[in-house]
Amino acid sequence: MAGVVLGGEDLRAFVAAIFVKHGMRADYAATLADVLVWADLRGIDSHGVERVPRYLDLVARGDIDLKGEPQMQAVADALFLIDGGNQFGAVPMSLAMREAVARARRSGIALGTIRRFGHSGALGFYAQWIARQGMAAIVMGSGMPLMAYHGAKAASLSTSPLAIAVPGGPSGVTMLDMASSIIANGRLRLAQRNNEEIPPGMALDAQGEPTTDPARAVIPLPVGGPKGAGLALMFECLTSILAGAPVLTAMLGPGKKPRHTQSQTVIAIDIAKFRPIEEFVSDIDLLDTVIHALPRLDPDEPIRIPGERAEKEAAQRAQSGIPLSDRLRRQLVEIAEKAGVTPPPAML
Repeated sequence: MAGVVLGGEDLRAFVAAIFVKHGMRADYAATLADVLVWADLRGIDSHGVERVPRYLDLVARGDIDLKGEPQMQAVADALFLIDGGNQFGAVPMSLAMREAVARARRSGIALGTIRRFGHSGALGFYAQWIARQGMAAIVMGSGMPLMAYHGAKAASLSTSPLAIAVPGGPSGVTMLDMASSIIANGRLRLAQRNNEEIPPGMALDAQGEPTTDPARAVIPLPVGGPKGAGLALMFECLTSILAGAPVLTAMLGPGKKPRHTQSQTVIAIDIAKFRPIEEFVSDIDLLDTVIHALPRLDPDEPIRIPGERAEKEAAQRAQSGIPLSDRLRRQLVEIAEKAGVTPPPAML
């Protein structure tokens, strides 16, 4: 059977049911499914339901506790800390985005650090939600060493992602969502599974040698060389270390302790404390219009603002459905059958 196309709601319900069967609270499983399908709708397939088999491997390995409960600690009026309890990151991060908005409403700005949790999915999910509440959002992350530090030939930094979002623009939010590596680790894994050649200059093999072979490429390189490496290093300082749960030194230093874990920092800024939100949005709309009107280097290639391509894809997939490769379809059906979950008819 060839690949299939599923509607977002069907895919959400299916993925949530799988994690419920594995022992996750129903509301937490629904949150996790929301985050994964959000990415799939936007064509960020490397951070969508493609992750389900890997996620369940992390559960089986003991790196993720599906019974884990996030614990929040108020540090100050505008500051908070959440311990993720080794739960999947979608759970504590969804709590963090709501807490950041609530505190920013009172104080004008809020910053929260979140530690000890598993993969959180695309950071854009959280930044976009905050921006849709009329706030500016900055979300940064760190985690296990996957990317080479500039000049090094071993995995020594996380591919530390960054998402910045503000209200305004064609889709209602203008958002940058990126990794500090040239190619996100999830996209590298997806290329491996689909046997797609890696463009030159993006990755190293296990011996630290440059490669374009998807079967050998395991270490992504930092975007902009020392600039991307520097960003990733500082994100570790402002996430894991700030939260009191250093990741890189624990895994790279003496007594190495490898474990799948992440830390993130969320910042929400109440724009209305500076100026009327309608005026801010109007200026963002005008800025986007000016950028779109710039003379093109390539007349056939449109100029886009950050996040524009993904939002257009989301609108299209919301109508046509989300495509799943036959490989992924078979994996998910096998997982579902073992768990006692009935897949959507289109997958059988």
